[in-house]
Amino acid sequence: MKRKRIVVQNRDGVYHLMSRCCLGEHLLEDGEKEMFIGMMRRQAAFCGVDILAYSIMSNHFHILARVRHEKPQTDAELLNRYRAFHEGCRISPYSITPDGLEKMLERNDEIAQHARDALLARMGDVSVFMRELKQRFTIWYNHQNGNRGTLWMERFKSLVVESSLQAMATVAAYIDLNAVRAEQVDDPAEYRFCSYAAAMGGKASAMNGYRLIYGGRSFADAIAGYRLCLFGKGAKPKGEQDKDRGVIPLEKLDAVIRSGGNVDVSELLRRRVRYFSDGMAIGSKIFLKGLYDEHRDRFPMSRKARFAPMKGADWGGLQVVRDLKVNLFG
Repeated sequence: MKRKRIVVQNRDGVYHLMSRCCLGEHLLEDGEKEMFIGMMRRQAAFCGVDILAYSIMSNHFHILARVRHEKPQTDAELLNRYRAFHEGCRISPYSITPDGLEKMLERNDEIAQHARDALLARMGDVSVFMRELKQRFTIWYNHQNGNRGTLWMERFKSLVVESSLQAMATVAAYIDLNAVRAEQVDDPAEYRFCSYAAAMGGKASAMNGYRLIYGGRSFADAIAGYRLCLFGKGAKPKGEQDKDRGVIPLEKLDAVIRSGGNVDVSELLRRRVRYFSDGMAIGSKIFLKGLYDEHRDRFPMSRKARFAPMKGADWGGLQVVRDLKVNLFG
């Protein structure tokens, strides 16, 4: 039986969100990745979600998202989100236009209140954000390609992420390095379907994601700190002339871990790290204990509040809920 996912209650929540195409097939071409990013941005604006980082690959995607708990308090705020949702899109004949919604809300009758309630119910919810994003993209993709049926393999995965700089920056770096792990590029700035490349190219929405991770600092300050996560102390991408790709061999990694040692975090982030997909939640011990207390019903009655320090590198005190034992790195 599938375990119910942990969802942060009554406050903003940060999540690492992942979903894979059916059978792991490489179905998304460049134009389709661009369309997905646009849909993701519009869906996020409507749902009250801040996109902190993302990487859209040909057979899966990763998003680091902050889901805001507070919902619109006025009709003006509600309309702004609804307009952002439909910006640049053809509106279905079964949907009300933004102007039509505005007139309806002005009447402030029972029908208007029903519309408010229905829209507000779709906001501030990570599951609604992912469900609607995947459904909308599937409808578009199938129409474009003459397909039928689902595009995605089972339900999406989620990892609750502590809203600390250490946790968010580490997970964001893991996401941005997807194309490096796949050996498509040496520097994530060269892969235009990830947030780091978009930010380095001057895309304001992507730049703002890193500013949010770094507590509202200027983009210059935020990205300088973030590059240390991506590239290590040298703050330079691997793969330059006379350098290797920065991917530590698995044999060396296994030997280091067996001996109780650590490798540099920036090296380990260039491997597949199972903690970031299957760890359930990541953060400090205090943060995880708080989640455990809030979601006691999600755990077996016999399970004590014990959490697993992450192995293989000095992760700055980060721990995960699930004490994963096998296939930690790939």
